[in-house]
Amino acid sequence: MSVSILCVYEDRELARVHAETLEAEGFEVICAHDGRQTSEILRSRHPDFIVLDAYLPRQDGFEILAEIRKLEALRLTPVLMLSEGDITPEISQRVADLGAIGIESSPLPMDRLVARVAEFVKRSEGAVEPESALPISGSLCEMPLPEILHGLRLERHTGVVLFEHGKKKKAAEFSEGWPISVKSNLVSECLGRYLLRNRLCGQEELDESISRLQAGEGMQGQILVAMEVLDEAAMAEALHQHALEKFFELFGWRDGNFSIRHCAHIQGGSTIAIEGHPEKLIIEGVKRNYPLKLIDRYLAAHMDQCVVPVTSGEEYVTEIGLDARELEWVAGLDGSTTLGDLSAAPEWVKRLAFGFISIEFLSVEAIADDQRDARGIVGRVARGREASAPNGDEAVRIELADLASRIQDRDCFGVLDVPPTADDDEIRIAFACLAKQIHPDRFHGSSSSVRQLASKVFDRIAMAHEAIATADVRRVYAEELAQGRRLEAVEDEGRRALLAETEFQKGAVKMVERDYQGALLCFGRATENFSSEGEYRSYYGWCLHLCYPDNDLMLGEAVEHCREGVKLAKGREKPYLLLGRLYKVMGKMGAAKNMFSRAVEIRPQSVEAMRELRIMNMRRNKSQGIAQGIVQGMSEGVLKRIFRR
Repeated sequence: MSVSILCVYEDRELARVHAETLEAEGFEVICAHDGRQTSEILRSRHPDFIVLDAYLPRQDGFEILAEIRKLEALRLTPVLMLSEGDITPEISQRVADLGAIGIESSPLPMDRLVARVAEFVKRSEGAVEPESALPISGSLCEMPLPEILHGLRLERHTGVVLFEHGKKKKAAEFSEGWPISVKSNLVSECLGRYLLRNRLCGQEELDESISRLQAGEGMQGQILVAMEVLDEAAMAEALHQHALEKFFELFGWRDGNFSIRHCAHIQGGSTIAIEGHPEKLIIEGVKRNYPLKLIDRYLAAHMDQCVVPVTSGEEYVTEIGLDARELEWVAGLDGSTTLGDLSAAPEWVKRLAFGFISIEFLSVEAIADDQRDARGIVGRVARGREASAPNGDEAVRIELADLASRIQDRDCFGVLDVPPTADDDEIRIAFACLAKQIHPDRFHGSSSSVRQLASKVFDRIAMAHEAIATADVRRVYAEELAQGRRLEAVEDEGRRALLAETEFQKGAVKMVERDYQGALLCFGRATENFSSEGEYRSYYGWCLHLCYPDNDLMLGEAVEHCREGVKLAKGREKPYLLLGRLYKVMGKMGAAKNMFSRAVEIRPQSVEAMRELRIMNMRRNKSQGIAQGIVQGMSEGVLKRIFRR
């Protein structure tokens, strides 16, 4: 796991700068700005390192540190204090008496901050890289890109992968195995070149946008929208396709090197937003750019082996998007097709087969299988598409919410629905069945609330499995249960998170029913149970406005909640959408457009954000048309009067 750092500063700008610096070094950073926020965070999180401002509003850092040392789980956590004033011998002694590792003058230089944290990391077990089947670095010749990407998904990797091929350098950021951003040093892959190649803007317009960019007027995409070269929707689509083009170009590299950096981030990358499943990117990349010679070489090296559909692969193949021709080919696989047979097949078959082998939907076996029929799999794929249709979203939500309610207050045996006498195999099978049913990957095409609920339920089930997976841990857990104690790390946080998500789902239903007061209470309880979840905070703010639509004070408070939600959930579209709606209510149309555009950048298929942008464009065009009509009418009136003379 990554090393987590809690930064407690009154100065929000300093906290932001320090957080960005530490995140760039691969740390997970949580920020608080006073004693109350710190206490809320420490009730649910146990950071590995704390940077604490000595002088805070209402409660100073020394008092907070004294309270931290009373908590058993944080008694030995390293705490570095910062002070703007003179550091006297008395202050140093007080810090030492409270068990801090030291005190530094504030503002602390970035390199010094990183160095102090690094001192702890080198001594800490938390600095050990997570176990992984993937090597930390290697050659693309030895481990092809599709294999790397599939491995990252299986391990739910969060961090950055750096790729280098001669002078070409690229970085791709992943979150839980999903590619979310890509950055390149190639001038040919900059946004301007992409727009020119696709005739979305002219050279003069591009030159003007660059001049304004250099003058500090904003990002190039925002400038081009302001210049009315493209509207917000067209720019969002261009950014989406530009990011995919940069990512797919990697598949064309015949060789090069890669290195994996866990929990790192990239700044200024192009956001990748995909529909379906991340494996879809692998299949698409192989179809578009993967060198055919490498595919032929692989087929020739395994020509006597057979390709066989893997039944477990059907869960994500439903979201890859096979056309009729591809479905027909898969249906024809019966376990007897060899890779030698594929060598003589059309190019599209070779690419599809190699992509499926890369994502392990097809296994390569030494001898022919017993004529395993793939038609059943294809049928299930088709039914899976129907089940995942948008119209079924509400039914899925209800099913997940029901499961969440059932397991919310159960112990780990109850969560997995196994008796305390169950053995390792029974527990493993129970977990596998539940995981297959509610794994977050199955719901990628669903709404954000459904995806979030699935993730919370899955985390609760995974925690339960971890607590009773083997005889040794079960024995300890059973003893704890017998003595009436809870396993805090496994149960308490998971229950609170699940309770928060259940309340959030109740609030979402009440919103649809226009019971805004009831929804506000639900969102409030969700926020209380899991205060670090930005989407809960954003919905609370939006619902607060709906409850008091004519109250300017409540509107201001609602905006603050939504702004905090955006900070806590920068990678989700809903907080930006809701903040944009509040800005619209306030008449801040420019700020509202920026929020809606950002929501579309994060998730291009966000129908609500796209609708908001279209409505704003229609109103703007209508207003311009009316204004032009008035001007034209006035001009005609003036001319008539002139000619009458």
